[in-house]
Amino acid sequence: MGIGEWIAAGGDCLRPRIIVNGRDEVTIEGHTGLFSYETEKIRVRTPKGTVTILGEGMILSFFGAQDLAVRGRVHQILLDGEQ
Repeated sequence: MGIGEWIAAGGDCLRPRIIVNGRDEVTIEGHTGLFSYETEKIRVRTPKGTVTILGEGMILSFFGAQDLAVRGRVHQILLDGEQ
């Protein structure tokens, strides 16, 4: 799955948007829940698959019905699309 399938303009919840602000913040719009939440690994469910954020000292700074924000030292973002 290409990155273009994950990032969408507008608020289409079937095509989640991942916004990376430097190495310290990631916002995901259009999530459908959390798989797991640890300070070094956060796994987020979306309609297109799972987003895994790896880093240090990460916290959920915002968690809403469709949007969430993660703060901390982000090292890697992995996209695991549904087949």
